[in-house]
Amino acid sequence: MPAASRVRGSSLVASAFASLFVGVLAAPNCGGHTVGQPPDAKAKDPTGEPPAAVARAEFDIVAFGRVLGTIAPCGCTTEPLGGLQYAFGWLQANTKPGARLVIEPGSFLYPDPAGPYAPPDAAGWEQAESRATLLAGRFASLGAELVSGVGPMDAVAPVGVAALGQHALPRIAANLEPAAGVTAAKHRVVELTSGGVTWKVGVTAVIDPTLAGVAPLGKVTPAAEALRAELTAMTGEGSRFHVVVAHGPRAFAESLATEVPGIGAIVVGVVDGTERQRVGTPAAKRGDTWILEPGEQLQTVSRLRLSVAGDVTLVADAPTWTVAPTRAELDRELERIDARLTKFKADPSADPAFLARLEDERLRVLAAREGKAEGPAVATFEQVKVTCKLPADDGARDQLKRYDQAVADANRVRFAGKKPPPPAKGKAGYVGIEACADCHEEAVEQWRTTVHAGAWKTLVDDNKEFDLSCVSCHVTGYRKPGGSELVENLGLRDVQCEVCHGPGSLHVADGGTNTKLISLTTTAELCAGECHTAEHSDTFDYVPYLRDILGKGHGEAARAKLGDGPTGAELRAAGLAKAGGACKKM
Repeated sequence: MPAASRVRGSSLVASAFASLFVGVLAAPNCGGHTVGQPPDAKAKDPTGEPPAAVARAEFDIVAFGRVLGTIAPCGCTTEPLGGLQYAFGWLQANTKPGARLVIEPGSFLYPDPAGPYAPPDAAGWEQAESRATLLAGRFASLGAELVSGVGPMDAVAPVGVAALGQHALPRIAANLEPAAGVTAAKHRVVELTSGGVTWKVGVTAVIDPTLAGVAPLGKVTPAAEALRAELTAMTGEGSRFHVVVAHGPRAFAESLATEVPGIGAIVVGVVDGTERQRVGTPAAKRGDTWILEPGEQLQTVSRLRLSVAGDVTLVADAPTWTVAPTRAELDRELERIDARLTKFKADPSADPAFLARLEDERLRVLAAREGKAEGPAVATFEQVKVTCKLPADDGARDQLKRYDQAVADANRVRFAGKKPPPPAKGKAGYVGIEACADCHEEAVEQWRTTVHAGAWKTLVDDNKEFDLSCVSCHVTGYRKPGGSELVENLGLRDVQCEVCHGPGSLHVADGGTNTKLISLTTTAELCAGECHTAEHSDTFDYVPYLRDILGKGHGEAARAKLGDGPTGAELRAAGLAKAGGACKKM
């Protein structure tokens, strides 16, 4: 395989199966002498006795993407990804303390002020600060197994870089001359132990000098030059495998893999694109270096499992690795083989030799599935979606519940009696669904059949009705003149008529005779602009969703013009089925 080749997606999986059962692939530069022959291929003892079994060790390198102050998903999509309790539940169930290294790349503490989850005001920043405290405390509980980067979103709160001191983590940054108040080591070497074997893994980080918002952190120097120095230093401290956090976009990470030899794996620190931010990208090769791109906001985690014979030493040259499929991939392969066996066993003309080969292949897959695949050095890459299908960590779950209750208690008091300003003279305010029902009873009855009519209850069920991150899309006229507020929203709860048709006070005062005082139609832009965003409503399609809200007494003729076709409810049901069922909203 050429040094500059790149392996992506399904081709990586295919190569993994091939390498497991046929041969080996050239893999990351791990800072070591080339791995020798497998233990069973070494020269026999002069006495003729077979060589003694060599102990094996399994080490996990687990990489998160930018957390951006996120503790849980909103729960509105068909497959809500994220949740601190599920991320840590998976970590505790699938990795072993002492044999794992957990990496978060920085931009950990707060949301992007220019993004969709930006805190809107001082109260919003208070909530964000509570989330940062919760996150930092939970991650810090990993102790020496955690290595953190640093990024612009760690210093965007009103307190600035002081937040880094308030939420201390084992941060690293090789090419940063830190500003006052910013503390970061150049690298860390973490000692991992498994099966009686001890390995040292070195981790360093570099920040893209062109990244927006880095100035408050300090002076950012050229990345490649700083990186070379730290790789040398980590090798001198006994690191057998070097991991680099590249706090920048994928192109920045790939350029480092090309320019700087000796990197085992690079973690991409800034992911572009909504879908890639959700699920990341499968591991890919750039030269001798593996590129790991986890999803952001705890939505996906990347795991590199290194299974090594105890006598393997890795110091400077690119070794020969076996790249093994994941358990999920092996399960799918086993299903495929079983289906073929069932088919051909039912065929009297089937070649017995062919059936025997299938049976042998099945046994090899079963052995690999039970972790019995052999080789001096075996690598397994996995992208894990963080969902409610994973086990929950009780400690994190309890912390989230306490957070929700603290937010509710504080905001219920803070916003009591606060209302939006009244509408300007001659402008309309909001009157609520009951005023609409006085003249449009049939339309309101149709509305009661829609999910819009239950929007507020979904918040109450999860103790989120006082959460500034949630309420705006579950009430009518939120923070608009004459509309609703966080607490003062009685009569305007749920997604009512006036969300689509505009505030109706002038229309009601006129007796409903002047239709120019109200909007008779809505637009896709109105729906998608505020609430049915890609982050919150993954199956949204204007026409199918319109089919759900139009009907008898409410646009019946317009509904007929839309004709047959999928409804929004059907799109959502299909999405939920694809995701394996609904998750409880967080």
